[in-house]
Amino acid sequence: MRGFLKRTATALFIGPLFLVPLWFGDIVLAIFTALICLGLVIEFCKFSDIGLKKYQCIVLGYVSLIWILFVWLGYGGALLIPLITIMLFFTEVISNPNDKTVERSGAMVFMFIYAGIFPSMFMLVREFGQFWAILPIVTVWTVDTFAYWGGSLMGKHKLAPSISPNKTIEGFVWGVLSGFIVAFIAMKIFPENGGVKLWAIPVVAGLMGQVGDLFASKVKRQYKIKDSGSIFPGHGGIWDRTDSLLWVYAIVWVILSI
Repeated sequence: MRGFLKRTATALFIGPLFLVPLWFGDIVLAIFTALICLGLVIEFCKFSDIGLKKYQCIVLGYVSLIWILFVWLGYGGALLIPLITIMLFFTEVISNPNDKTVERSGAMVFMFIYAGIFPSMFMLVREFGQFWAILPIVTVWTVDTFAYWGGSLMGKHKLAPSISPNKTIEGFVWGVLSGFIVAFIAMKIFPENGGVKLWAIPVVAGLMGQVGDLFASKVKRQYKIKDSGSIFPGHGGIWDRTDSLLWVYAIVWVILSI
């Protein structure tokens, strides 16, 4: 009971923490995105065991923040990608033994994508307006809730037992279907935003959100940890709270841009 109350209290804090920046956008969302970026980098450098030096983690956080800054300023950032990649590889050249060079270099590029490019999608989606910025996160939370209860009440067939033993196919289906409930309600309340895109986003949230969660679980299993951190009591760390959102907002941006 005590654990449930702690999780509930934390959830009531997490909701506004994410919704307020997405609602206001601009500098508020940029600062929030930068904090997410740093949190992801810090947690990865703590739980990974590939031998990254402290200054490599600092450089990784720095280049990710530079990306966030360029996106916020509206400069795009495609030209930065080769420069940032070279910079990250250069940190490997000037330090570390010869072993695990490919693993460390690959991990740094991966983290730049995961902690820099992916979080910047919050800002890019927000450019389409408040409605489209809020809809994905509300859908993801709904999908997660229905997937949890659907799996708890009806789950019999494991979805990916080697990655996440508690997830079931029944919970997955419940989660996907719940996305359409959100779309239906949103269409009724905001009919001006109806159309193919409104119905496509729940599909994305239902499918990609759960895939993103499985991907993060697989990363954590590789490093033999249950939670990426403890910043959110009962809910884990930044990785744990953004695993679905990062994937969903990236695909939502593509949908809205078409």
